[in-house]
Amino acid sequence: MSGASISAQLQALKSLSNVYADSEPLKKPFTRPSLILDSKAAADIDLDTVFNIALSGLEVLIEKEERFRNYRNDLFSYKSKELDRELVGIEDNDGINASIRSYLRLLSGYLELSSAVNTLEYLIRRYKVHVCNAEELILCALPYHETHVFVQIVQLINTGNSRWKFLNGVKTSGAPLPRNVIVQQCLRDMGVLEAICNYAAPEKKIYPSKVVTGFCTAVVFEVLQLVTIDSDVVKRILP
Repeated sequence: MSGASISAQLQALKSLSNVYADSEPLKKPFTRPSLILDSKAAADIDLDTVFNIALSGLEVLIEKEERFRNYRNDLFSYKSKELDRELVGIEDNDGINASIRSYLRLLSGYLELSSAVNTLEYLIRRYKVHVCNAEELILCALPYHETHVFVQIVQLINTGNSRWKFLNGVKTSGAPLPRNVIVQQCLRDMGVLEAICNYAAPEKKIYPSKVVTGFCTAVVFEVLQLVTIDSDVVKRILP
């Protein structure tokens, strides 16, 4: 990830800190972003509790997929509880981003499990992934677009003016996203199609799950039924 992208992440984190600093600086926030609790209840849960919930979830995931063990002493180490992304440098944030990226790609095959959602809760609380790694989080969840957890994740993300702003309808309605809406958006913005296809492509030691490849295949198939195939479309689809 470029230095400019890291700088943008740090600025986003500072903006969040300023919000809390300007209102009740000596008190805990009234709400916190959460996938497992309502925002007010989440504000009453301390980091240690969220961490322990995540560790339990991670152990369940390790039983299903041994590669999750790699993150036990990384993103979910005891030391991570003391980490503040706003206070570490660009190089350290780059390493954090790499770990989060690979973890979310692996997690994308298991997001229907409550144990997976419990680990995400810690990534949101400790690493602010819904702010700093929004696109990776969206792509991780997109194959589950017809589920409630997808809606919950989208509602935590500020899509701004990005290519994912079409998800704002999900944020306001609270309704799952039909696949045909994704297909239509791919037709309007081939960058969305390209992002989906890239996410389904193997990367180093991370191979996409059947859930991810199945979702990508279905979207590509439906897009190809609706467009005239030309070199631009092919380039977007092929890795």
